Amino acid sequence: MHSERLPDEHRRFASLQAFGIVDTAPEESFDELVACAAQLTGCPIAAICLIDERHQWFKAVVGMPPIELPREQTFCAHTILGTDVMEVPDARLDPRFVQHPGVTGEPHVRLYAGMPLCVDGVMVGSLFVVDVVPRSLEPAQRDALRRLAKVALGLMRGLERLTSLEQERARLLDFARASGDWMWETDEHLRYTWVSGAFEAVTGMPPVSLIGQTIADSPLLDDLGEPLPGGQTFHGLLRARRHVTRVLTDKTTQRGVLQISRSAVPAYDAQGRFCGYRGTARDVSARVAGERGAHAQAELLRKLSSQVPGVIFQFRLLPDHTVHYLYASDACREMFGADPPHEGDGGDREVVCRSVHPDDRAGFMRSLVEAARSLTPWNREYRTLRDGKVRWLEIRALPEPHPAGGLLWHGFTADVTARKEIELALRTGERRWSMAARAAGIGIAQFDRPSDRISLDAIACANHGLAPLRAELTMAEWLQHFHPGDRSGARHALEQAMARRGTLEARYRMTLPDGSTRTLEIHAHCTVDDGGQVNGMLGTCRDVTQQVAHEQLRRDKETAERASRAKSEFLSRVSHELRTPLNGILGFAQLMALDQVHTLAPDQAHRLDSVLYAGRHLLELINDVLDLARIEQGDVSMQREPVDLMASVSACIALVQPLADKANVRVAMPPPSPHWSVADVRAVEQVLINLLSNAIKYNRPGGEVRVVLRHETGWVHLSVSDEGQGLTPEQQAHLFEPFNRLGAEQRRVEGTGLGLVIARALAHAMGGQLRLLSAPGLGSTFTLSLPAGSAPEGVEAKPEAPALPPARPSARSRNVLYIEDEPLNQLLMQELFRSQPHWTLHVAGDGATGLAHLSNARPDLVLIDMNLPDMNGLELIRRVREAPATGDLHCIALSADAMQPQIDAALAAGYNAYWTKPVHVPNVLSGLAEILG
Repeated sequence: MHSERLPDEHRRFASLQAFGIVDTAPEESFDELVACAAQLTGCPIAAICLIDERHQWFKAVVGMPPIELPREQTFCAHTILGTDVMEVPDARLDPRFVQHPGVTGEPHVRLYAGMPLCVDGVMVGSLFVVDVVPRSLEPAQRDALRRLAKVALGLMRGLERLTSLEQERARLLDFARASGDWMWETDEHLRYTWVSGAFEAVTGMPPVSLIGQTIADSPLLDDLGEPLPGGQTFHGLLRARRHVTRVLTDKTTQRGVLQISRSAVPAYDAQGRFCGYRGTARDVSARVAGERGAHAQAELLRKLSSQVPGVIFQFRLLPDHTVHYLYASDACREMFGADPPHEGDGGDREVVCRSVHPDDRAGFMRSLVEAARSLTPWNREYRTLRDGKVRWLEIRALPEPHPAGGLLWHGFTADVTARKEIELALRTGERRWSMAARAAGIGIAQFDRPSDRISLDAIACANHGLAPLRAELTMAEWLQHFHPGDRSGARHALEQAMARRGTLEARYRMTLPDGSTRTLEIHAHCTVDDGGQVNGMLGTCRDVTQQVAHEQLRRDKETAERASRAKSEFLSRVSHELRTPLNGILGFAQLMALDQVHTLAPDQAHRLDSVLYAGRHLLELINDVLDLARIEQGDVSMQREPVDLMASVSACIALVQPLADKANVRVAMPPPSPHWSVADVRAVEQVLINLLSNAIKYNRPGGEVRVVLRHETGWVHLSVSDEGQGLTPEQQAHLFEPFNRLGAEQRRVEGTGLGLVIARALAHAMGGQLRLLSAPGLGSTFTLSLPAGSAPEGVEAKPEAPALPPARPSARSRNVLYIEDEPLNQLLMQELFRSQPHWTLHVAGDGATGLAHLSNARPDLVLIDMNLPDMNGLELIRRVREAPATGDLHCIALSADAMQPQIDAALAAGYNAYWTKPVHVPNVLSGLAEILG
C-alpha cells in the first residue's frame, strides 16, 4: 500500500489495519498495561484509544465502560496533534472541552493526560489517564506514561507480526489447495516424513501409508510419457541434491499408473547440513494423454498434408546441418526455379536458401536447427525474392530420426502471398481499431438471437464491470446488470430495433458488482443470416459516465446561474421598489426636520422623529438583506492590503460614540499602538461597527465596552467585550442564524438579526474568524482574528489631522439638471434646492428630454436616475460621453438600485459618482456644495 500518497486520515486507518488491531477482542497484555498506567499515575481511569477519520474506540480500558465516540467528541483527536504528553489539569477550564459530555457528565473528567501513539509517522491513537479531581501529573508520572506508550507500540508491533505470519500461513495453504498439488517432505535418506492430505484425493491412498517409505525411483519421462534419452531417473536427480523442477515420472497407485510432475528443493539445517527435500507433486496424466493425442493428430495431419497444393518434399538433415533432398514435387520448378532431385542425387541443396529474402535468412535457418534439436514440427513463414519480386511462402515439416543418423523431414511448402497480404492488412486494421478502441474505451458486443446470448470483448467486459472470463452472458444475465429502472426499456428497445431492422442508439445505467452505477452508450445494428432473417445485433458500448456527469453538472450550473440571476434580479427589483418610496418618506422627513424657518411643534417634531426612525430601520433591514444575499452568492470583493487595526478602531469608536452617550455606556479605547493585519479596511470597519454597536445596545446602564488588541503568532486578535447579561449555550447555538434576535425584539432593542451573520461572513472572506466567549451574567466577548501583517514601507504613525470646516456654497449661480421620471423624487429634489438660492434645478422627465436640454444648455452638474421610461442610465451616460460638448460633464447616478454590480457597472460606464436612494439630505447638500462650490 502506498500509504504516503493517502491523506493523513486514510493513512491512519491503513496503519491500524496493518497492525491487525481494528475491531479485535480485548487482550490481557493491553489490559494489564492500562491498569499499570492507572496505578503509576494514581488515576482511576486509563485506556488505549484508537482513532480514525470518524470514530474513536478503545483497545483496552480500566475504570469506565469501553464506549465508542464520534471523533469530534474525543480528547484523543487533540492529543494526536502533538508529539508529547498532552495534559489538561482541569477540563472545565479548557475552552476545547468545557462542553464535552464526559466533562459535564459521567465520568466527570477533570485531569486528562494523554501520550500519542505514532505508527510509521502517523498518529493512530493515544494512551491516556483520567482523574475526576483537578490536578497535574508529577514529572515521574509523565515519564512513566511515555514509557508505557512505547510498550503499547511494542505490543501492537508484535500483534502485527503475528497477524502477518498467520496470514502468510493461510495464504500458502490456500495456494496449495487451489493448485490441486500435494506437498511432501523427506529426511536425508529420501524417506517420507510428511505428506499433505491432497495426496489421498489424487491417488486414493492415505498419506500415512507413505510415512517412512523411500521415494520410489522411476525413469524421467518426456511430455509424451516416454523415457528420456540417457536413462536418467528421479533418484539420480535427488542424490545429486539438485533443484528439481517439473520432472515427469510414472507412479503406481490404487487408481492405476499416473504421470506425476514433481518439483523439489533440498533443505539444510542451521549448520548447513543436508536434511532432506521439500517438494510438490501434481497429477498430469490428463495433460500427458492430451500430448499423446496431439502427437497422433499431428502424424495424421502430416500424412494428409501431402495432398495440399505446393511443393511436397523429403530431405535429410545431417548432423553437420547440411541438407540432402530425397524427394521434391515438380512444383519446385515454379516456386524455386530448380529441378527436383533425381535418382538420389540430393538435388540443389542451396536452392531454398538462395531464394529466401536476405532479411529472413538467419531466422529461417535458426528455426530449422531449433526444430531439429527439439524434434518438433518445423513451421515457418518467410519471404522469397526472385527477379525482384517478393512472395510469402509457408513451410511445414515433421522430423523423425534417420537410421543412418540425422533427421528425416517430411513436409510441404505453399505459396501464401495472397493470404499473407490479407492477414497483414487485417492485422494493421485490427491494430489501429484496437488502439482507437482502447483509447476511446469502446467495447464490442454481439447478440445472438437463436441462443439468446450476448458476447462481450475485453473492453466491453470492463465497461460492464465484469471479469474477462464473463465474456458471454444470457440475455437475462445481461439485463440483470442494468439499473432496475432501465431493464424493461432496454429489452423493449432491442426487440423493436430487430423488428424494424433498424439500429439501437441509447444510454443505459449499469449497476456494477460494487454497487456503483455507470452509464453506457450503446450503438448497435441488426445482423442477418443466409436467408436474410434478423439473427441478432452487433454494436459497441462506451462508458459515458463522466460525460453524463459533466452534462448534468453543466445543466445544474446553468440552472444555478439562472436561479442566481433571478435572485439577483428579484433582490434588485425589491430593493429598488422599496427604496423609491423610502426616498420620499425619509427625504421629506429630513427636509422638515432641517427646516429652521417653518419649525414644528414639539409633538409634531416627536412624531417626525418616529417617522425618521421607522424609515431608517426599514432602510437598515433592506441594506442588511442585500449584504447577506451578496455574501451568500460569493459576491464579496475584498482588497487584501495592510490595515492598521488601531486606526480602524479609533474611527469606529468615534462613529458609535453618540450611541454610547445616549445609552450611558463608556467605550474604553485600547492603548494607541499600531497593530497591522492583512485585510479589507472597509470590511474590517463594517464588522467593528456591528460589534461596537451591539456591545453598546446590549450593555447594562452605566456599563463599559472594552476593546483589546493583541498579537499571536501569525495573527492579530481584536476583542470587543461588554458587561451585559451574556448568552446561554442555547442562545449561542442560534446566534448566527439570520433574523434570529434571541428575544431582543421583546426588550425593544433595535436591530435586524443580520449584523452578526454578515460580520462573520466578512471575517471568513478576509481569511479570519469571528468567535464568541459568553456566559449568563458575565457579558460577552466577540473576537475578530485576522492574519497578521506589517506596515507598508515608508508608512509612519501620524497624529490625526483636525477635521476641515464644511465648504460653503459658492455665491455664484449654479445650474443642475436632474433627469428623473418619478414625480415624488422630482418634488423632493426641488424642495431641497429651494433652500439654496444660488442653485437652480432643471428637471427632465425622461432621457430624451434630458439629452435635448444638454444640447441647448451646459449645466454645472447632471443628476441621473438609472431607470428611465425611454432608456436606462447606462445608455444615457454613453450618449452623454460620446457627444463632444458634454463628454466632460460631471454626472452623478442617483438611483434606488443599490446592488454592488449595478454600482460597478455605472462607474465603469462613465459616471463620476453613484448616490443611492433614499438620500441622506445633509450628505447630499454637502456633496452638492463640494461639487458646485
